[in-house]
Amino acid sequence: MERMAALRAAWARPGGEPRRVEPVDALFAAVLGVLAALGSASALSERGLRLDAAGYALVAVAAAGLVARRAWPLAALAVTFTATIAFLARGHPYAPALELTSVAVYSVAAWRPERVSAAALVTVTVAYLSFSSWTAAPDAPEMGVPALAALWLLAPWAAGAAVRAYRRVRARAAEAERLGHIQEERLRMAREVHDIVGHSLAVVNMQAGVALHVLHRRPERAEESLRAVREVSAQALEELRAALRTLPGTADPGLAPAPGLERVPELVDAMRRGGLPVDLVVEGARRRVPVAVDLAGYRIVQESLTNVVRHAGASRADVRVTYGPDTVSVTVTDDGTGDLGYQGGGQGGGHGLPGMRERAASVGGTLEAGPCPGGGFRVLAVLPCGPRPGGVIRG
Repeated sequence: MERMAALRAAWARPGGEPRRVEPVDALFAAVLGVLAALGSASALSERGLRLDAAGYALVAVAAAGLVARRAWPLAALAVTFTATIAFLARGHPYAPALELTSVAVYSVAAWRPERVSAAALVTVTVAYLSFSSWTAAPDAPEMGVPALAALWLLAPWAAGAAVRAYRRVRARAAEAERLGHIQEERLRMAREVHDIVGHSLAVVNMQAGVALHVLHRRPERAEESLRAVREVSAQALEELRAALRTLPGTADPGLAPAPGLERVPELVDAMRRGGLPVDLVVEGARRRVPVAVDLAGYRIVQESLTNVVRHAGASRADVRVTYGPDTVSVTVTDDGTGDLGYQGGGQGGGHGLPGMRERAASVGGTLEAGPCPGGGFRVLAVLPCGPRPGGVIRG
């Protein structure tokens, strides 16, 4: 099985694509063949000679080898070089025919590993020098056969090797960028799951505590708290499904869209049913905002209220959503003991302020947080709500 896999890999082009001859390669080979034939005929006419049918045929064979210069570069080089040597052996001019071999050498260097292309270069160069030393070609260039070999064989090989190295660098950069996007997506997903689960568990814990406290004295209040637990858990499952729908194979057109600022009242109601008085104020006319901004604002409010419940020891909280001409701001204040739950990595172990700042920055906004002058803590996020280029708008 491993040998078969190796054979398949050898049969495939770099990048895993199957071998095939592209139409552009055939056109390119035809153009070069015509130019080489015309150049050879012109060189012979200057000496009062004509290019015979065999000469045209050898040029055609050499050019035909270039049709497969990217699919099978080694085979293309073998065919082109052999036809070129046969062409030169008949006493025809050097330069026009060697151009075809130069293209084949370039293709080998550009499409095959350096060791393979270097071995092919050495083989072709030795064969060319051997042929030149065995034949006394009267029309050999004055620069000498070795210099001609360096010019027509080594130079195109170096160019092809440079192109291949450049492609490899670009491929590595693209792979690094792809891995970076994957890492960013993982962090985004982890933050989404943290916010959803952290908030829902905080509310469930609060409601369960209320139910236990009033179970025997006020059964109807306990029943109300249990219903709230069921609603919050169901909502958390729905949000988790919506957050995970971007994963491959999880697309579901029936899923609800990601939550936005229009669902902030639901967060406030859940807190109120749990026993924490929360006032909600919405200022300004609600306007269309990008989906990312809508989600970021919702999550910032959600995370702030979660920390109020879990860590601040507050007796009340206030939420304010303000729609301006170019921005939407959300403010969450409480009368608790300070920023214990916001610092991330503290007792709560959550993302806290760093996570909320990342959310705000990801949509081009800012976030400020700190103790209030009269006690308690305030979180203020200012997010741009103008249409972003290419962004999806939610109305």
